[in-house]
Amino acid sequence: MFLITLRRSFIFGLQTFWRNIWLSLATIFIIFLTLISINFLVMIGGVSDATTEIIKDKIDVSLHFHQEVKDEKIAEIKSHLETMPQIKKISYRSAQSNLDAFKERHKDDVAIQETLAELEGNPLGATLVIKAKDLDDYPEVLEAIDNPAYANLIEEKSYDDHQVVIERVNNIAASVKKGGFIVSLVFVLIAVLIIFNTVRIAIFTHQDEINIMKLVGANNWFIRAPFIFESVITGIIAVVITTVVVYPMMSAIQPFLLDFFDSNSFSIVGYFNDNFITIFGGQLLGIILLNIIGSILAIRKYLNV
Repeated sequence: MFLITLRRSFIFGLQTFWRNIWLSLATIFIIFLTLISINFLVMIGGVSDATTEIIKDKIDVSLHFHQEVKDEKIAEIKSHLETMPQIKKISYRSAQSNLDAFKERHKDDVAIQETLAELEGNPLGATLVIKAKDLDDYPEVLEAIDNPAYANLIEEKSYDDHQVVIERVNNIAASVKKGGFIVSLVFVLIAVLIIFNTVRIAIFTHQDEINIMKLVGANNWFIRAPFIFESVITGIIAVVITTVVVYPMMSAIQPFLLDFFDSNSFSIVGYFNDNFITIFGGQLLGIILLNIIGSILAIRKYLNV
């Protein structure tokens, strides 16, 4: 009996949807705009997170040792630093690797190449490249490196601090998210009003049918159900259309992201694919709940059942 009632309510909801097709299309369009703005925020969040991670990955501390420092001593220092809980990774670069890299960087500089050719042996020492687990760990790492015991061994220390860049990226992303959130909120409120009025007009249109249903003993939920189904159908269609539109948009944006990141390290399409259920499933659930609440409020206010 319950399934029969549910089926009838669904059919009545479809009929109401088609009878008020222009209102239904207007509702779908507003919900579509709402979802597009929400997905734009998701894109901004994904890009900003990826940017921050890439910048973080480039931050490190390089210890350039004097040429005469033996590999055994460097290995001892490396082992000692690796005991620190703040250290994520320490990479060793030999003196020969540093020389090869230096030659490659200055391969077009004739003067430098001639100078290197005149030198006897390798003028460069080995290097330790240290990465911390978190940005906040670098001050402690730098403090440990400033140990007086290492002072005569280390020729140079270099620390590329990208904290300012990361903060700037996060601030820009936060500002864009804030503006997008306001736009999304406006669309949500408009969508609620349109859903509310669509259901109200549908109720007035079917006033005679509703009165007949009440006379023959239909309960309140049987009367409400078709309008709720109608709003749910509207929400599902809007989410499907949004999904179909968003993917081509992301494909068009992807080449610009490749130029921005200067690599294939981040794919906005891949990001959405990996989080498809969370992103679109959450939006579908949210829109369905929004439509149900709007429908119930409209029926409760304008229908005396």
